Amino acid sequence: MKHVMRSMLLGMLGLLIAANTTMAQQRSFRSQTALIICDVLLLNQEKSEKVIAAYDEVRQALRDQGGRPDFQSMSDDERVKYFEKRQKDTADALKKELKDTLSEKELEAMETVMMQRIYTPVAELRGLRQVELKEDQCSEIQPLAIALSKKIVPGGSRFMGQPMDEAEREKAEKAFAEAKKDFIAKVTAILSEEQNASWKENTSAAQKEIDEMMERRRNFQRQ
Repeated sequence: MKHVMRSMLLGMLGLLIAANTTMAQQRSFRSQTALIICDVLLLNQEKSEKVIAAYDEVRQALRDQGGRPDFQSMSDDERVKYFEKRQKDTADALKKELKDTLSEKELEAMETVMMQRIYTPVAELRGLRQVELKEDQCSEIQPLAIALSKKIVPGGSRFMGQPMDEAEREKAEKAFAEAKKDFIAKVTAILSEEQNASWKENTSAAQKEIDEMMERRRNFQRQ
């Protein structure tokens, strides 16, 4: 009897750990939006923390107000409209929360990133945000990063309606690869030798983390 009870408890513990892991993965995937905003705007640590905190607060407030809709009963068009409205509501609320933290241009770029449905970080942008930049360098590079972000291929999911067809996505990915190559060349010319070495190292580490995250996401989607 004790052996059976012990087995049952271990089984329940395993299910609890698995559930907590799944919830943590979901939060990790969703939280990338705030981090991607920080990457695109090349925000320092202080501003990044404010953006991430504000994003989490706004998301939670909207979730408390709206509850959880029944996605399974929605058509593709209804899901698209729902998510577009939710992103717009989140962006509008976030702009109010961050009006004293970000400039008008940064707030506009932030909204663009959110409406593009960018869910996967760009290693070069994440690595660059970790480089210690001078104020004039940041002012020169930030518009380049914002321009690059507009070329990022948007993410797709079963909740967001029909994704790009294969030919369209291939064309978009090719255009982004070209834009990123141009971005890297321009930024390399702005940075010092030491900064470029740091950027390269940071980008490599960021890419490794992104690859691991994508593998977890694929495993999560298979469940």
